[in-house]
Amino acid sequence: MARKTTRTKSPYQVDVLTIVLVTALVLFGLVTLVNVFCDPFDGTEKELSDYLAKAHFAFPSRQVGNIAISLLIAVPLAVFDYDLYKPFAKTAYFVCLILLLLLVIAGENTRGAFGWYTIGTRAFQPSEVTKVALIVLLSKTAAERYDRSGSLYRFGDVAVCMLYVLVPFVLVILQRDFGTAMVILVVSIGILFSVRLHWGYLVAGAGTMAAAAVVGWQFFFSEVQKNRIRVFLDPTLDLKGEGLNVLHSKQVIGSGGIWGKGYFVKGTLIQTGYVPVWHSDFIFSGIGEGIGFVGSVILIAVFFWLFFHWFRTALRARDTFGRCMVVGCTVMLASHVFENIGMCMGAMPVTGIPLPFISYGGSNMLASLACVGIVMSVYARATGRRKL
Repeated sequence: MARKTTRTKSPYQVDVLTIVLVTALVLFGLVTLVNVFCDPFDGTEKELSDYLAKAHFAFPSRQVGNIAISLLIAVPLAVFDYDLYKPFAKTAYFVCLILLLLLVIAGENTRGAFGWYTIGTRAFQPSEVTKVALIVLLSKTAAERYDRSGSLYRFGDVAVCMLYVLVPFVLVILQRDFGTAMVILVVSIGILFSVRLHWGYLVAGAGTMAAAAVVGWQFFFSEVQKNRIRVFLDPTLDLKGEGLNVLHSKQVIGSGGIWGKGYFVKGTLIQTGYVPVWHSDFIFSGIGEGIGFVGSVILIAVFFWLFFHWFRTALRARDTFGRCMVVGCTVMLASHVFENIGMCMGAMPVTGIPLPFISYGGSNMLASLACVGIVMSVYARATGRRKL
């Protein structure tokens, strides 16, 4: 029996909690970037001018620009009714596919992957934006079929959804960006769970993924990717490369102890370049050193609070489309947090996944704040707790 979605008009509700938590995370990220880019302090600094002389604001100021550009997208997404996303969902999705395809054909190798367009001194990673476009289109497609039949059971419906997922997944795999490809899968599973995907498809999907992993290892994984997995299992296999990076990251985090060394102080390892890409992939190393175990737990708790609030927003969404988008956005950012922190602590393979709102990078900031805008639009028009 087809489901009818009841629409009720209500005053715009501002999601104050999301604004407060995201603003706190973004500001903390800017302070962290300033700290990790400073020349090492030696304890002789007495006045503010002494600290400023050792500070480098090039990357933090560019991050401010990234935030400003991202807000130009996020604010309209938050203000306008999310039903307005629907007419543009396929167009945005196919534009992203074209950008991914062009990178596969003629992309420039950067750190073993082909995922960036270089524009002057900046780089744009279309796979980040693709995740958001996929969330909107997959949510729209799955919600339409769920509202019609009450579940996602028919093979034709599932096939359409999976086609939308597999095309960008394959293109990202061909770019050798396996971390982003895994996030695409996890996000898609989260959305499909929201519309009661039949368990038989889950079993078939798990079997297919296992077979694809074997085939990928034999024919598609580069030696760099294979080595990352081997080093994840045993870091001592590569003490001059990935393994050493992970060990250094763990040492930097451990050096922070319970309370941390603090920011802008003498004797921090992160300011010496002890770990690679300390401003992006391994930024949590500097955070752990600076604010210690207690501060890191508080940071993780803030992320958890944000995601828990978003899941509550999904339950209160006025329709299935809104619910699916909020679940997709939440799973996407939670996957980033889990992978980035786990990678820095040696609990996950090194994949180059940034920490949302904190790591340096324009593409990820754009995708993260776009998710914030989508969630806020759903929250603003929520009508109460829905029955799943």
